[in-house]
Amino acid sequence: MVQITAVFNRHCLNDVLRELFDNEIEGVTVTEVIGKGSLGIAEKNNAPDLYPKVMIFVVVSNEKTKDITMEAIRAHTQDLGHGAGKMWVTPVLEVERIRTGEKDESALTQPIPRTTAKSNTFFTAVDTPSS
Repeated sequence: MVQITAVFNRHCLNDVLRELFDNEIEGVTVTEVIGKGSLGIAEKNNAPDLYPKVMIFVVVSNEKTKDITMEAIRAHTQDLGHGAGKMWVTPVLEVERIRTGEKDESALTQPIPRTTAKSNTFFTAVDTPSS
């Protein structure tokens, strides 16, 4: 398992998220950040010139999903030129879904959708057995 972290211009976010969701990669965390890349810091009024960006975090369980995630980010941010952003990959040792206690790959996948059977039988307080 790995975590892909990417920082890029915020106007690319919707396109990146749409492609991730189209590829059934839905576990994404997004935060707004400010920062400056390697172009140097120009100070205005004694404050560094920092730019608004977004940072996304995606934890994936296999190489195929990692490649799809990185390509989705690259495809929608690569042509921006200088300041397009950065992405990096970090190993993840363990993941746990807090609600269910599922671990690792099971914690990263969506549960199988449950279909609820519709019934024409209705119960009232009168005909429902008590415990």
